[in-house]
Amino acid sequence: MYLFVSTKPVHPIMKHLFTFAFAALISFNCLAQANLNRCSTFEIMQKREGLQPGYLAGAKAAFDAAKQLAEANRVNRSGNDTVYRIQLVFHVLYNSPAENIPDSVIYSQIEVLNEDYRRLNADTVRTRDEFKPVAGDTRLEFYLATTDPDGNPTTGITRTTGSGSFIGYSPLTDDIKVEPGGKAPWPTDRYVNVWVGNLFFGIVLGYAYPPYNAPNWDSTSLATDSALQGVVLHYAAVGRNNAQPVDQTVAGGRSLTHEMGHYFGLRHIWGDEVGCNTDDGIDDTPLASDASQQTCDTTINSCTDAPADFSDMIENYMDYSDDRCVNMFTNGQIEIMHAMLQTSRAGVATVVTPTGIKNTGDNFDVIQIFPNPSSGNINLNVQIKNGTNFSYEIYNLVGEKLVAESNLTSVSNYRSINLSAQPAGIYFAKITSGEQVVVKKFELAR
Repeated sequence: MYLFVSTKPVHPIMKHLFTFAFAALISFNCLAQANLNRCSTFEIMQKREGLQPGYLAGAKAAFDAAKQLAEANRVNRSGNDTVYRIQLVFHVLYNSPAENIPDSVIYSQIEVLNEDYRRLNADTVRTRDEFKPVAGDTRLEFYLATTDPDGNPTTGITRTTGSGSFIGYSPLTDDIKVEPGGKAPWPTDRYVNVWVGNLFFGIVLGYAYPPYNAPNWDSTSLATDSALQGVVLHYAAVGRNNAQPVDQTVAGGRSLTHEMGHYFGLRHIWGDEVGCNTDDGIDDTPLASDASQQTCDTTINSCTDAPADFSDMIENYMDYSDDRCVNMFTNGQIEIMHAMLQTSRAGVATVVTPTGIKNTGDNFDVIQIFPNPSSGNINLNVQIKNGTNFSYEIYNLVGEKLVAESNLTSVSNYRSINLSAQPAGIYFAKITSGEQVVVKKFELAR
């Protein structure tokens, strides 16, 4: 989420961000000076922690599980050529013609996402030599949904007259996601919902909730409310052809590039606390003592790295640098996003078989898990082509492998798996055949 107050960011340790007194004090001054805070996703997470203790621990559990899976994928070279196609729905909430941004701005935003995530952006030439070895193509592709939750054709864009609140939609309440006044999400296990509206006097440019795993939370918990999942953007921060961008430093459409990184589990590269003793948990992003602010200063080296010392990675999309500075994700960040797409974010993407020299074709005709939800026993039906062998693994939300079978032939396509000893919750089946990997999510209910 983006938010500038003066030239330094509001520090994440602040526990009472966005109080109404604070907003009233700074909002008009911020608009007048065009000072924007680049991102407050972590502050919103802290607010959620206050409402539901354990939320931050759950987010950390999701990250740790993804990191374990990412390391396993690296060792096994599993899914290294997989492309994930992710369907988006944009919910535009407006009270004025200016807020009702045209389709062309949303199309521009999709172009920015695909360029940035596939490393097709023209400014890759600005990646410094020291970081080129770790800069990568995420192999994530984004497109507007063509079918709505009821199976009807759609443009992937909804438009709703908003609440008309004086201060705009507030991250405190996520009111942009609640009807009436806001827009309820499409199923968050199938679509990435992107809400667009007038956010909090325009000083907040966006926020997103990262994945979290906390199977002990009850179904009424605010923290586990699926309606919270997705990305929220200020209408003037969408696209690179926006008629009224908030500021030229954020006019490149990269607010969504940044927030989508949060949605797929990435932290700010400096670790969300000032100083060199915190980190983002990614091995190939160098230490930084704080966020970079509206600068492309390549001389900054705020922390010493070992064994080799690197400059601050102002090129990274998860920094606070100017849209004209950022141009890369690292391979380590990409591995985390892929692991999230195999676990906590499974379902929002279609897995595309590699093409080109390594093209193996689509090995699967059918993959089914039933019943879903299940009371304990699940059935796995895998129909494969050309006699290709397959393997499967069952994981829980914290990344523990519970059951696995390998080198199964087409005559073993039907497997009955007893999970009655496992607690209720969400689980994942990872099915592999050749170089193709498909992940299916299912639920155990008691």
